[in-house]
Order: sequence, then structure tokens, then C-alpha cells
Amino acid sequence: EVIVNSNYMKSEIQRLFGLPFEKINVVANGVNLTNYSGLERDYEFRRKFAMDNEKIILFMGRLVYEKGVQHLIAAMPKVLEGYHDAKLVIAGKGGMIDQLKAQVNALGISEKVYFAGYMNGKDVGKMYKAADVSVFPSTYEPFGIVALEAMLAEIPIVVSDIGGLNEIVEHRETGMKSYAGNPNSIADSILTLLYDKQLCANIVRKAKNKVRNEYNWNKIAQDTHFVYQKAICETMAERQRKQI
Repeated sequence: EVIVNSNYMKSEIQRLFGLPFEKINVVANGVNLTNYSGLERDYEFRRKFAMDNEKIILFMGRLVYEKGVQHLIAAMPKVLEGYHDAKLVIAGKGGMIDQLKAQVNALGISEKVYFAGYMNGKDVGKMYKAADVSVFPSTYEPFGIVALEAMLAEIPIVVSDIGGLNEIVEHRETGMKSYAGNPNSIADSILTLLYDKQLCANIVRKAKNKVRNEYNWNKIAQDTHFVYQKAICETMAERQRKQI
């Protein structure tokens, strides 16, 4: 038996290695449900990145091509045209940092984009709580655990309609979807969230419930245990057949 973390990866493994489809089991990744318990918005921390009147659009992840941050930056002129009091905060490090800063300068939006660098520990939770929208514009994503973190932190999210992200989010139910690699589509989804408070509230509630119900470690452990039991039973049955 083989375990993968999404149906997308199940298809990839089957395509690349020709494994029998029924031998590939999907067991999702998960998050610690107590990660953000009792954590409230820290305005002093938030003011390091944006003014109180500005809505923070957050990207959290590695600064590499497949994470798609270049498409989010390209979406910002349209976002700012529709909602001037917005600020893009990019939290992460990676090989594209200089290229991304040059892109920001070329677009003339350097005052509206803040490169926050790598974050870990409590700062990750504080940053999620400081954000108003979290965007994951990947062009390739086997799963997307950062999306689960944002959902648990009660931040409305925008994701690309690819890979594992496409499976985690239902459009306008647990988040917003955009066409992968399409800045115009990303901007539209962000603007929808910035202007529709009721939609955001509904998305946050449903998204957090989904994480609690489907991506908790107890369920994941049970699902993994079931796969091992399945493998053991099949192995024992095969041995019995050989003995006969």
C-alpha cells in the first residue's frame, strides 16, 4: 500500500509509476488544532507592517516560482485600484527575493508591499491574526498545509485552483479560488473578500469547522492505522494462498 496526502498526488503517483489505483491511499496532512487558541490580534505587532486603516493581504511561504508570489504581486495594481487601503505583506525567504523586489519597484507599488522576511514560532500566529486576507497563489502544490493554518487562524483565504489546494477549498464556502497563474483572477477574489464582510464571516466559520473535522491528527492517525491494517490483512491472505 502507498499513502499520499491528496487525490492530486494519487493521480500523479499512478501516472508516473503505474501503481494500481486501489493500492494508493489518500491520507491528508493535518494541523495542531490548539495552535492559535486564545490568540487575538496584536495591534502593536500589526503596526510593524501596515497602518490601522490598511487591510493586510498576506503571503506566507517560500519565495520560489512554484509558490506563485510573483502572480500575487502582479495582481496588486488591480487590487489597489479597487481598494486603495490595502497592503501586501510577504512573509518568507527564498531565491526569488531580488527578482520580486525588482518586480514591485517596476510596478511602482513599493509603498504598498512589505517584505517581512522569514517568520517562525509565535510570529507566524501573530501574522495570521494580523492579516485580513491570506493568499496562496501556487502554480504547483501537492497539498497546502499553510492554507489549513490560515483557515484555523480564522483568516479568509484565496487559493489557486490546482493540486491539493483545489481539494481543500470550496469556492465561496471555505475560501475563494482563483485561476492558477492569473493575476486578474487573484485580484478579483481578493477584492471580493475585502468588500464582503458577511461572505468573509461565513467562509471563516465553515473553514475552521472543516479543519477541525477533517484535518485533525486523531482522524489522520485512524486513517493511517486503517491502511496499515489493510496491508497486513492482504499480506496474511497472500501467504495463506501460497501455502495452499
